[in-house]
Amino acid sequence: MSTARFRVWFGDAEASEEELARIEEIEVTQEIDKFWEARIRTTMCLDAQGRWQHRSDTVAAAFTRMRVELDPGNGAFVPLIDGPVTSFDSRLDSQPGRSTASFVVRDDSVFLNRDEGAEVFRDKSDSQIVDEVLRSIDQIGDTRIEPTTATHAITSRRGTKLLFLGELARANDRRVFVLPGPEPGRSIGCFLPDPRKAEGELPPLHLIGDARNLGDAAIDEDSESPERSSGRRLRLADGALASFETSAADLGVGGGRPAVPADLTPLRLLPPGDATREDPEAAVSGRARGAGYAYKLTSRVIPGCYGAALVPHVRVRIECGDTPYSGDWLVAKVVHRITPSVYTQSFEAWGDAGTEVPDAPVAEAAGGGLSVSFSASVGVF
Repeated sequence: MSTARFRVWFGDAEASEEELARIEEIEVTQEIDKFWEARIRTTMCLDAQGRWQHRSDTVAAAFTRMRVELDPGNGAFVPLIDGPVTSFDSRLDSQPGRSTASFVVRDDSVFLNRDEGAEVFRDKSDSQIVDEVLRSIDQIGDTRIEPTTATHAITSRRGTKLLFLGELARANDRRVFVLPGPEPGRSIGCFLPDPRKAEGELPPLHLIGDARNLGDAAIDEDSESPERSSGRRLRLADGALASFETSAADLGVGGGRPAVPADLTPLRLLPPGDATREDPEAAVSGRARGAGYAYKLTSRVIPGCYGAALVPHVRVRIECGDTPYSGDWLVAKVVHRITPSVYTQSFEAWGDAGTEVPDAPVAEAAGGGLSVSFSASVGVF
């Protein structure tokens, strides 16, 4: 595996070797349901006349574009972020080598969150509306959308476009997010459900063994998170009451057994603010899936031992040896740190189901309380 490399664009121009040499550190944070953000820290200095060189205002103005691409060592560059500069951080010091200028860059969903307004859509499905709203932003050049079927007579937007898209996503068991495109200034707007299994987009991660590429792993379990979600909605067309109830286990989880047995799963109601469609099935399903992620894994990749850049919204195979924690995890957050000498990745992943491991306890409901048997274990996947 070769050494990791990176390149940066300031607007439409790729950074020169001299400009790259002034970059001390790039930290890119990518996270589900949040803005992706990069912090690019560069050096400043005083010339012989006492004038500051390479000030932030001489490099980029507010809402000019920056783009960061990375070759993790496999010979192919992938974009980590592409979007506008939203803030600056200048730290000045009279001592040499201690002055810096930092640029904060966010993805192009920032442009969906700028202006509030009102808008009416008639006789369109939610996926058609999402496509229209995403393409209304000049910086979004393409979309990836999983279609919805129902057509609605009237759909109204009040507020920002991003807030409106989030409401449609919750109503349809989808997530809305913006990815950097293959070319600068051509981002991709997405309206997609969480993947149910690893598709080979990312190489496996190993905690132990000859192929080890993880430094460590911490797994947290929230046994109160999984729920049986229920929702009701009065249909105005015929006056009938539409209702739906489900859990992550009913919908299919990423392993052999759910994180919590059915008899320990509480019933919770869909909030009224999420019941925006006459058929509540998709919204209830989305809430149940989200609550089903009872396991959170945090870890870090050993530098130089993994030939890919992790990315959220993708499932990756994680091998933790002969434990319940080996399986396909949904990558939820990645922090990429790039310096002239090293590239590191730390990440968070979510799990929703389990495999059985002999001779480990399982919680069971019996006689109004909990008992423990030692026949099998429910772990993640």
